[in-house]
Amino acid sequence: MVRSIFHADADSHADNVNRCACDTPVYFGYETALAILRSVDHRALSPAKGKWRSLPTREPGKHRAEAAIGHLESTYPNLSVSRPLHVLVNNRSKGRTSDGCEPHMCSSDLAGTSFYRLAYDIYTSSPALSFIQKASLEKDTVSLLELGYEMCGTYQTWRTGAPSRYQVPALLSIRTLENYLSRNPSINGAARTARMIRYLADGSASARETKQALILGLPMSYGGQGLGIPRMNHTVLASEAARAISGKASFRCDLCWPEHKLDVEYQSRECHEGEESRLADSRRTNALMSMGWTVVGVTNSELDSIAATETIAQTIRQHLGKRRQVRTANHHAKMLKLRRRLGLPARYE
Repeated sequence: MVRSIFHADADSHADNVNRCACDTPVYFGYETALAILRSVDHRALSPAKGKWRSLPTREPGKHRAEAAIGHLESTYPNLSVSRPLHVLVNNRSKGRTSDGCEPHMCSSDLAGTSFYRLAYDIYTSSPALSFIQKASLEKDTVSLLELGYEMCGTYQTWRTGAPSRYQVPALLSIRTLENYLSRNPSINGAARTARMIRYLADGSASARETKQALILGLPMSYGGQGLGIPRMNHTVLASEAARAISGKASFRCDLCWPEHKLDVEYQSRECHEGEESRLADSRRTNALMSMGWTVVGVTNSELDSIAATETIAQTIRQHLGKRRQVRTANHHAKMLKLRRRLGLPARYE
């Protein structure tokens, strides 16, 4: 029998209610953990105590896992978790996997904040561990990068098991992920995450901004334009003159190369339509230009066009002082493949 890591007060009515007949702890991971983290503000959760964390040596079973999800759904009404439920174990049980419950083996002890406690003997993987878990299974690197941008950004989509929303708290940051990797370098998925973290960025505000950053920033070996990953939604403080023009104390730059004073603005239909928005954009551009900045706008239709994207990339390349040197075989084919993986049209008009 696996004893609980946490000990409940025998007189605590709440813990008695939350107990299950089977005392095997439930550790959720992978897609299930991401869905939970999107519904529960992880910043308000208590990290599982202890420097090292060993997982249960047996599967919780379908009924135990379903009971745990049922308790969470009653606590967090917005929680919606698809099946199968992904659970973590130290040693995968022999025999047939329970219907609706998918166990994943992790025999390593885990350091740092690996889990959050949701209820008595119910835990979820932390955002950093959840991403590394996905990296151990996801074959498509581009899809994994999109997940990373979303987790480190301020929007959500089906990739993290939630309806599309904007201006939501980031689940993760590059710094947190790097720190977790440094403490857990040998777990499955860590090596792959360490190789690709250089292509991630904090602060993306939408899936389209993410696609634009990857198209422009990824190396040509990936089919990108090789311009380097930009800062996402970087804050630039306004000078006195810029403040007088715009009436703002600072500006948020969508895709930014601050050392070159270059701001690439994704002009979405939602935020840049209407006379008032156009006037605000004009004042903002003039204010940044008064500070020596260059502002390049990219519309939806331009991002969807290969010819327009390459023209914009060349403008950025000249501003950054870079030469277009294609040293990758079949770069054009890789560029088309990258666009298809990002769900962008492969057309020139």
